[in-house]
Amino acid sequence: MRLPSRNVFLLSLSLAFVISCRDSSGPAIVPARFELNDIDGRALPTPPAFTPGLTPLILSSTITLDEAGNAAVTVHRTEWDGRDVTSTSHYTYKITGSRIEFDFSPPCPPNALCPRPPRGTLVLGRLSLEMGYVNSDPILYNYRLAND
Repeated sequence: MRLPSRNVFLLSLSLAFVISCRDSSGPAIVPARFELNDIDGRALPTPPAFTPGLTPLILSSTITLDEAGNAAVTVHRTEWDGRDVTSTSHYTYKITGSRIEFDFSPPCPPNALCPRPPRGTLVLGRLSLEMGYVNSDPILYNYRLAND
């Protein structure tokens, strides 16, 4: 069921209110669910980036933030060989001002070659995350507050 745009606006406003009315001495924790809108401005489905070689096609993604500071990022994609795959990565998160940073949960082991966890901005129901890089350019996944 789709919420009227007025209800989405009120939900976005309440999210902004919760972030702004928190104890400013520490990071914010905001329970919310986001749906992927686009990658670098390209509508879905789309590859994460246009790079040489075989790449997956991103069909959808959601991010769920809970009140305990945990985050789950679920990505539904078609692999380059045609396989349909859904994967979920687990993180912890903290919000400071409009910045949001994730860390692996469990943490990346010492001396392991782990990718950089997502980071980005959260402003009025829009979540923009750096989800990787092509050369030195970030790949931006742009999410919107879900209409649950």
